[in-house]
Amino acid sequence: MSDEAYYKDVKVPKLLTGLINHMSTVEGYREELSNLGNQWDLLTILGQMSGTGMDMTDTRLGFQRLTSELLGQLGLETLKATVQEIGSKAQVVVDIVIRNLFERTADIGFLATDDDIRAFLTSATDMERQIALIREQDELQPDQRGAAEIRADQAQRKVKIVERFQEYVAKYSVYYNIILLDPDGQVLVQLDEENTIKSSTDPLLQEALNTHSDYVEAFRQTDLLASEQRALIYAYRVTQTNEPDSMPLGVLCLCFRFENEMEGVFNHLSSDGDWSVLSLLDKEGRVIASSDTYHIPLGAKMEIAPDADFRVSQFAGREYLSTTCATKGYQGYFGLGWYGHVMIPLEHAFDPKNSSDLRQRVAPEILDAVMNDPRLFSEDLRSIPIQADHIQHELERTVWNGNVRESDAQSKVLLWNISDAGARTKMVFEKSIGNLHETVVSGILNDVQFQAALAVDIMDRNLYERANDCRWWALTSAFRSILAQPERSAEDIDTISSILAYINGLYTVYTNLFVYDLSGRILAVSNSAEARIVGTVLSEDWVRDTLSLKESQCYSVSSFSATHLYDSQHTYIYGAAITDPDNPGQCVGGIGIVFDSTPQFCEMLRDSLPRSEKGDVLNGCFGVFADRKRGIISSTDERFTVGEVMDIDPAFFALPNGEGTSRIISFNGYYYAVGARTSAGYREYKTNDGYLNDVIAMVFVPLAEVAERDKRVHRRREMGVAATTRDGGPDCIELATFYIGNKWLGINAGKVKEAITSEGMTTVPGSHAFVVGKILYDGHIINVIDVRTQLKLAQEPFDPNAPIVVLETGEDCVGLVVDALGEIPEVCMDRVDKKKNVLDASGHYIECIIKPQPNSGSKELLVVIDPEKMVDTLIGTCHK
Repeated sequence: MSDEAYYKDVKVPKLLTGLINHMSTVEGYREELSNLGNQWDLLTILGQMSGTGMDMTDTRLGFQRLTSELLGQLGLETLKATVQEIGSKAQVVVDIVIRNLFERTADIGFLATDDDIRAFLTSATDMERQIALIREQDELQPDQRGAAEIRADQAQRKVKIVERFQEYVAKYSVYYNIILLDPDGQVLVQLDEENTIKSSTDPLLQEALNTHSDYVEAFRQTDLLASEQRALIYAYRVTQTNEPDSMPLGVLCLCFRFENEMEGVFNHLSSDGDWSVLSLLDKEGRVIASSDTYHIPLGAKMEIAPDADFRVSQFAGREYLSTTCATKGYQGYFGLGWYGHVMIPLEHAFDPKNSSDLRQRVAPEILDAVMNDPRLFSEDLRSIPIQADHIQHELERTVWNGNVRESDAQSKVLLWNISDAGARTKMVFEKSIGNLHETVVSGILNDVQFQAALAVDIMDRNLYERANDCRWWALTSAFRSILAQPERSAEDIDTISSILAYINGLYTVYTNLFVYDLSGRILAVSNSAEARIVGTVLSEDWVRDTLSLKESQCYSVSSFSATHLYDSQHTYIYGAAITDPDNPGQCVGGIGIVFDSTPQFCEMLRDSLPRSEKGDVLNGCFGVFADRKRGIISSTDERFTVGEVMDIDPAFFALPNGEGTSRIISFNGYYYAVGARTSAGYREYKTNDGYLNDVIAMVFVPLAEVAERDKRVHRRREMGVAATTRDGGPDCIELATFYIGNKWLGINAGKVKEAITSEGMTTVPGSHAFVVGKILYDGHIINVIDVRTQLKLAQEPFDPNAPIVVLETGEDCVGLVVDALGEIPEVCMDRVDKKKNVLDASGHYIECIIKPQPNSGSKELLVVIDPEKMVDTLIGTCHK
C-alpha cells in the first residue's frame, strides 16, 4: 500500500509521510499490518462466497482506517520525541552560555573600577607628562637619568598590575588574557606575554570610551589578538572616579576562553552513540562553535527558523532534522543575538532508543499503571486501542453468533480464521502502542535525568562565581591596607562600607557583604538595612576557617544552615581572608558574602523544569536540591520545606559525583518520573580546590495517580480447553462458552440465541438484585441478569461494554451478562460428567461438567449451566 493510502484518513503534516520512511519501528509495524491487510482482503472475499452471511467488508475497512490512524499517530509521537530531545539541547546550548556571559558583564564593570588599575593608568599618564617636562627643560642635554628612573618606577607598577591580573585569572579561570590600553590605543600592560600587540585601532576602543555607563561586547576578529581568527572580548572604559562624567584614563579588555567553554558545554550535552551535532550560531546564522567541526565546520551558514519546532534541511549533500532556539535571556541580558542549533542526520534521527532495561529499573506494576495512564499521549492516539478493542469485540461477538447458528464445519473454520485475523490485528495494535508507551516512558526518564543534570550544572556554575567573588574582593587594596592598621577611623569604615555597597549594587545575587577583623567583629556591611549587625562578633566555624586561610586561592563556605545573617533562613556564606599588603601570609580579617539562596536556587530549578509549548512549567512538575543526608536545600514546590528530610529512596542520594539516574517512584499519591544527578563541579570549583559539598538535583514529573486498578479478569478463549479442537463424531454436544470473572462456563448451544450489546438497556427500580436491567429483544422485553453473587464472585459495577448472552428459558428468554465470549466446542459425551454439586450446593442449575481433553495438559473444568433452572433458582432464592 502506498504512503498516501496509509495516511489519507489521518490529519498529519504532509512532511511526516516522508519522515516515516526513516522510522524503522513504524515501518516494521506498517509491513506487519500490510500483511494482515492482505489476509483481510482474502477473508472478506471468502466470507462473501461462503453463503454464511459473513460479509467482513465493514470490519476490514474499520481495521484499515485504524491502521492508517495508528501509523500516522505513531509517526507523530516518534517525531515529537526526537524534536523535543534536540530542542532541549539547542535551548541549553545557548542559554547556558548566556548565563555564563551575564556574569562576565558584571566582571568587566567591577574590574574597571579597581583602584590599582586606576592608579596605574594615572601614573602612566603622569609619567609621560613628567618625561615630556624633563625634555622641555633641558633640550640640549636631556636628563636621561631622570626619565629612566620614572620609567623604572612605572615598570615596577606594571609588574604589580601583571601580578594582579594573574590573581584575577587564577580565580576567574574563564579568562585567558587581560589587556589594558590608554585612550590612544597603546597597550600599557597585558597578561599574555606571547601576544605581541603594541597598539590597537579596533573600533571597540572608541566605543568603550564613548559608552559612559555600560560595557562593550564583541565577538569577531580583532587586532588586539591578531593571532586568533575571532575572540570574545568584554571592554569597559576606566575612569578616574565612578562619577558618570569622570575623565577616561584608558580601556580594560577581558578575553574570554570561548572555545574552551564551548567544548565543556558540548561534552556535557553529548553522549556515546549520539548522532546529533550541536552548534552555536551568530545572529546571521553562521556557526561560531560546533561539537564536531569535521561534520559542521566553523563559519558554515545554517538555515535558521527559531519560530519553527523543527525543519528538514540539507547540508553538504545530506538531509538533517534540525532545530534552532533563540536564547530566553537571563535577567534581561540576551548577549549578541546567538542561537542554539542542533542537527541530526535524517537516517539516524529516529533510531530506536534502548528501553530494554526499563523493566529492570521500574517495578512492573508501577510501569503497567503508568503506561495505562491517559495523560502520556494525545487523545487521538489514546482512542486507537479503544476503537480497535470495540471492533474486535464486535467481531468476536459476530463470529461467536455465527458459530452458534452454523453447523457446517467449513463455515466454522472460516469464522474462526476471521476471528483469529482480528485478534492478530489487535495484537499488533496493542504491541505497537505498548512499545511506544515504553519508548515514551524511557524518553521521559531520559528527559528528567537530563533536566536534573542541567539544574545541578547551573548550580555548580553559579557557585563557582561566588567562590571567585569572595577571593577577589578580599584582595581589594583598601580593605587590606585599612585592616592592616592597628586602629581604624570612622572614615576608614565608611570607605569599606561604600566599596561594599558599590560591589553589592553590581552583584545582586547577595543580600549582604560584610568585612570583619581578626576577632570576628563585623566592621562594615554593604546593605544599610543590615547595619544592626555591625559590631557583632561572629563565632561560627566558617569564620575561624576563613581567618586561618594562608593563600589567596583559598576560600571557606559555611554549611547550608539557618543563620541570623540571612533572616534566620538557610543559605551558604562564602568567605576569604583579607591579608596584610606588606605581608601576604598574614591574615588581618575576612570578608563574608551572603548568597541569596532562596530565590536564586529556586530560579535555577525552575529554569531546568520541563515546559509546555507556551513556556509554562508543566503542571505538577517540581525540582529539588538536596544534600547527601536528604536534607532539602531548595524546592519549587511549597510542600517541601528547606531543611526538612526528603523521604524517598536513599539510593538517589548515594550517586557518585557526576553520575545520574532516573526511575519511576510512588510518592505522595502519584507515580513520578524522577531524575537525579550529583554535582561534579565546574572548572576547578569542587574538582581540585579542596571544597567538598555534594548536592543532588532532582526533577519530578507526575505520570499517573496511584489508584486501585480494575482487577476484573477478562478471560480469553485460549485460557480454557483447546479452542479449535473438536472431538467429532455423532455422540457429541455443542457448547457455547463464556467467562464470568475467573469462571469458565458454558450452555448448550441449542439454548443460546445470540450475544448482543447493552445498547438500549434500561434499569427498572424495584427489580430483583440480580436483574441489572431490561432490554428489547426480538420484539419482546427481557430481563438482563448478573449471577456473580451466585458464583461466589465479588460484585462489580455493570460494564456497558460487556457482552450479553441471550438464553432460551422455556417460552421466554433472558440476557446473561458475561465478561468475555469463549469457544463453541463440540464435546464427546465420554467427557461429560453429570454431577451437580460443584458450584451450587443445592445442585439446582448445573447441567453437567466437561472434563479436559485427554493428554491436553489442562486441568480446568468447564461448567455447563441449564439456563431455565438457573432462572428458577434465582427467583426461588429471592422468594425465600
